[in-house]
Amino acid sequence: MTEQYLPPSINSEADAASLTIASYDFRETPSLVPTGTTGTMQGLKIPVNAQLARLEVGSVFGPGAGESVTVRLYRIRPASNPAGFGYILLNDPFVFNASTFPGFGVPLDISSTIRANRTVLDGEFLAVSWAHAGPQAMRPFNMNWSFAPLSPITTSASEPGPDTVVYADVFG
Repeated sequence: MTEQYLPPSINSEADAASLTIASYDFRETPSLVPTGTTGTMQGLKIPVNAQLARLEVGSVFGPGAGESVTVRLYRIRPASNPAGFGYILLNDPFVFNASTFPGFGVPLDISSTIRANRTVLDGEFLAVSWAHAGPQAMRPFNMNWSFAPLSPITTSASEPGPDTVVYADVFG
């Protein structure tokens, strides 16, 4: 293999734009949205301290009468952090329902719900939480987000108090 086909570097931490793109992630259900509170846990995909940069939701079939999904994205702060274990909300809870449904298959940008000065530290996990109420009509349902590196990259951030420490509040 000639050198012209080799990438210049596999470590792109210094390229903030590529890290933001690499951080794109989602939670999705292909069928009916489960009733009650459900959550999933996953690691942050970029190897630096980061902030939530974009958040959106969407569905192909709109919510039924009286149906809603409250969307929340949490940082899971581990017990090893000097501030202690806790779930820290990264966005103000957003209610996706008939009045906020933008149309069949149209994504709805809810980045305006992102809370300021909330960070996720390298190596931590996210908890993606939905609270469904009412009949089950909307499907599929999708939530997308992107994180961006803090600029400049920092090694510590101010630690807010936890929004909850109760597992059932996040995962049901």
